[in-house]
Amino acid sequence: MQGRMQTYTSGKPYRRPIGRYAPHVPVVDHLDASHAVVDLDREHVSAADFEIRIMRELKIRFYQPKSRKSYAVVLSGFLRWLGREPATACREDVRAWLELLVDGGASSSWVSVHLSALRTIFDKLCGRSITLGLCTPRRPSRVPRVLSAEAVQRLLVAAPSTRDKVLLALLYATGMRVSEGSRVRFRDIDVERNTLRVVEGKGRKDRMVTLPRSLAPALAQLARLARPADWLFPSPEDPTRHISPRTAQRIMARAARLAGIDDDVGCHTLRHSFATHLLEHGVDIRFIQKLLGHMRLETTTLYTRVAIPRAGLVQSPLDLLDHSRDATALGVAVATPRALPSPAAAPTPVGSMRLRVTPRADGRSADVQVAVSDGEVVVVLEDIVVTEQRPTFFALQLPPLEAWQPKLSFLSAEAQARFDDAGFYERLRDAVIARFIAAR
Repeated sequence: MQGRMQTYTSGKPYRRPIGRYAPHVPVVDHLDASHAVVDLDREHVSAADFEIRIMRELKIRFYQPKSRKSYAVVLSGFLRWLGREPATACREDVRAWLELLVDGGASSSWVSVHLSALRTIFDKLCGRSITLGLCTPRRPSRVPRVLSAEAVQRLLVAAPSTRDKVLLALLYATGMRVSEGSRVRFRDIDVERNTLRVVEGKGRKDRMVTLPRSLAPALAQLARLARPADWLFPSPEDPTRHISPRTAQRIMARAARLAGIDDDVGCHTLRHSFATHLLEHGVDIRFIQKLLGHMRLETTTLYTRVAIPRAGLVQSPLDLLDHSRDATALGVAVATPRALPSPAAAPTPVGSMRLRVTPRADGRSADVQVAVSDGEVVVVLEDIVVTEQRPTFFALQLPPLEAWQPKLSFLSAEAQARFDDAGFYERLRDAVIARFIAAR
């Protein structure tokens, strides 16, 4: 079919197909030399100027700060090793640089980062082909570490503060990455629809995840004095900023020690556990792929290697936990099954602590007061309850750590730091349970 006639100033007719009959022009991300960010064939730029121009281009293309930082490290190291102008870099130089990394003990992941960065900088931005024919290194296919439902239960019970409990529960209940979970705002939560919007996750893409009903009371408690634009987990030093992923990793490590989970686990372990538990309860793997934000289904099928499938309902794995066994699962409690407590080794003393255990009439619980002294000041911490929920299973219920902060501020810095130590709560739990058993 012929297109419409168009006439230019030259007077010559030109037929240009329009609409669906117009020719398709593919979008190519690689540039030729005439459109390159740095034309290395015509420009003689120094290594310093080359780094500045490349980093500026990555910035205006909205590459993530973490990606720009990795690219800067790779480019700086490669150019220092090259010792010549960037225009002289060739394919053999890249091979020699990667071989040097391998001989130095670099992992396959780190070599892949270097190759990807050099491919983006020289081939994609500068129109070169110095990485053509170089394949991404093979990575070992490892089975992900997955926690059992009982281990997740102990982890949530062991977290000492409300913030820590909600953070870990949210990571497990939604399968978010630690970088995504640490920067959730209150406006991203839709309690009525039980959904949470992940804003600009990996790949700068938004997605919706399921919010469990079990977290509604805790989220309502945190949102009582907050605005929609506020962070769900603000930084203690600056409330206008959210906690860092590194802080979230420390929270996970402390809770794992309190729960008696000795294996090397992290926040990403909760993401692995989320996907595996959903798969075990019969959720379609494509639905899990959307919840995790995976681009490729092959990435999600990794969890089929560790899952034990069985029929179940499609709901959040947090709601599948047996909260009837421990009603304080999302309250502040430290629980452990044991016949008799064994005291943990104590570090260098920074003060003294005295306990007062007052049994209640039911004979299965008691109120506890803890008097802490640093040699000059004595503060009394209350609202502590020890309960024998079933034979040989004791639970120590503590108020949120932030509720003690006004009193703890009178103690020395060394004494305050003791309350951030996971071992302190282990020793407190053992001492209270031993005193409770002796008082009955």
